[in-house]
Amino acid sequence: MSAADIHNLTLLGPAGAGKTTLAEALAHHFGVIPRQGSVAEGNTVCDFLPEEKEKQHSLVAAVVHLETPKGTLNLIDTPGYPDFVADAVTSMGAAGCAVVVVPASTDGVPYHAVDLWRRAGEHGLARALVVTKLDADNLDVEGVVAKMREVFGQRVVPFTLADGTGAGFTEVEVEEKAGSRWREALVEAVVEADDALMEKYLEEGDVSDEELEAAMPMAMAKGTFAPLFCIDPVRGIGVQEFAEFALAEFPTAAMQLEAMHSENVETGAADDRVVARVWKILTDKHLGQITYLRVLQGTLTPDTALQVNDSGKTVKPNGLSVILGAKLTPIEKAGPGDVVAVTRIEDLRIGDVLVSSGTATPFDFGLPEPYSALAVTPKSRSDEQKIWAELQKIEREDPTFRARRDSVTHQTVVEGLSELHLQALLKRLAGRGVEVETELPRIAYRETITAPAEGHHRHKKQTGGKGQFGECYIRVFPLPRGQGFEFVDAVVGGAVPRQFIPAVEKGIREQMEKGVIANSPIVDLKVELYDGKFHAVDSDEHSFKIAGAYALRDAFEKANPILLEPIVAAEIRVPSRFFGDVSGDLNSRRGQILGMEADGEFQVIKARVPYAEMQTYATTLRSMTHGEGSFSMEIVDYDQVPAHLQAEIVDKNREAVAAE
Repeated sequence: MSAADIHNLTLLGPAGAGKTTLAEALAHHFGVIPRQGSVAEGNTVCDFLPEEKEKQHSLVAAVVHLETPKGTLNLIDTPGYPDFVADAVTSMGAAGCAVVVVPASTDGVPYHAVDLWRRAGEHGLARALVVTKLDADNLDVEGVVAKMREVFGQRVVPFTLADGTGAGFTEVEVEEKAGSRWREALVEAVVEADDALMEKYLEEGDVSDEELEAAMPMAMAKGTFAPLFCIDPVRGIGVQEFAEFALAEFPTAAMQLEAMHSENVETGAADDRVVARVWKILTDKHLGQITYLRVLQGTLTPDTALQVNDSGKTVKPNGLSVILGAKLTPIEKAGPGDVVAVTRIEDLRIGDVLVSSGTATPFDFGLPEPYSALAVTPKSRSDEQKIWAELQKIEREDPTFRARRDSVTHQTVVEGLSELHLQALLKRLAGRGVEVETELPRIAYRETITAPAEGHHRHKKQTGGKGQFGECYIRVFPLPRGQGFEFVDAVVGGAVPRQFIPAVEKGIREQMEKGVIANSPIVDLKVELYDGKFHAVDSDEHSFKIAGAYALRDAFEKANPILLEPIVAAEIRVPSRFFGDVSGDLNSRRGQILGMEADGEFQVIKARVPYAEMQTYATTLRSMTHGEGSFSMEIVDYDQVPAHLQAEIVDKNREAVAAE
């Protein structure tokens, strides 16, 4: 198939909207599967992972490749939980059209649907709306459509309209037909994208069905028209009308690729190179890493040598295949617009761009940064070596997941979009043979002092033969925040021989890394070595290193030590009706609200909050805002911990040290 015969659609929307069922219904409609499966029975094409069948929700994106007499249709079924938004967003890099599936409800439109609609527009995708669940009671078709147009904009115009709700929903009516109540609004939205057609419409008051249909793909591509479809995918109502529209009127892959080249997006003007973008990664125990590609230009074959970004690394597309859920069917070549998979290339990452010549820049999907964290420990010692390799695989599969080793707390920390997100990924880790125990990460505090003090230590050890001896006298002074560490040699008269002074400094620096009161690094400190004693036979570097470390401990505890805690700059976006609850909660978390600004129906709050108070904030914010709030945060500073909290932290640290 040429790109002019390919339509790539990503199905987006909240959990439970019916995206997987719609993909299943379309696969059955085109005869790709003999019978339509169901999410409840765990036998759908798209939900093929064990955890998806158990949860009865999609957790990763799945592709359904459909060959039809009128062209190729690639459907991408995406997760509906906001916690698993990565695959939904990256699927936009593989599709030309975003179909946002929204359940009809008297409770309004889920925020996640609105957010995905916005993101699809920012990615330059044509958009359409599918309304499901119209078989529920207490609904009104006209009221549902009015709400959708209010939320998603007047560009949304019904193309198929349900003949009723509840048991009265038995078929759909096509609003393109002359005499239909939405015909005029539909025509006005479509002709807006074509100046000549607009002029004709203004002169004659209408356009022909043929002219209207010919103009629809461009109107969708330009964003003046977003068709709305009423569908019951379980009973198959409206599926045929949607399928016919998708193949005839949705913009083709050729239209989108032409627009990309004309705007110099990523690849520049079209040339003879092969260019493909990585948009999804999955790990299979038999095939290794499965990498999903969107071919942007050129003809890709298993023998094509491809360079990864500008790295100079060359790979070949092993196992080139089209995709039907978990099934990969080998193909000999793929052209512009095709959505395909390759296997056993282990170090590709989402966003990588593969080119047959020259170089390219990785694609930025604009994914949210992770802000929930857990510390993990393997349940079995034998898994300590294996855990990092498996965590790195999950990092490649989900770019909103991170794993790192905290240099201060020495914990293995995983970060994601929520505790639910992390628990699901850690369950995937367990399925691969590595079970872990979790806890909230320890806070990476810092220690410093607020007053000058003196310290002293004599290290003396005699065990037979050569002994150990070193004695140091030091003064400590606080430095301004952010000044680090300064060591001053003020020894006179050779009280500490010159060759041992670097050992004293080394002992002090090592003790600063370990901390004194809370096992946290010491910062902003000036240390002056001003006196000491040595022994002509027993003194050595090791003795003076120990003396320096313990002298620092002695002085530090006399210098009014304090703990510094990390402070985050947080930006919280919530519907205006929840502003009071959210701002009050921030105050209870020792937060300082710096400002706020309106963004439509939302308020964006900017605040400084101690990181310790934000570790479980994702769950709280979701509860307070019924899932409509979102936030981001970044550690920007360190401030003094309140005295009563410092005492608790220090006591816990002493208990932990005593237990060890």
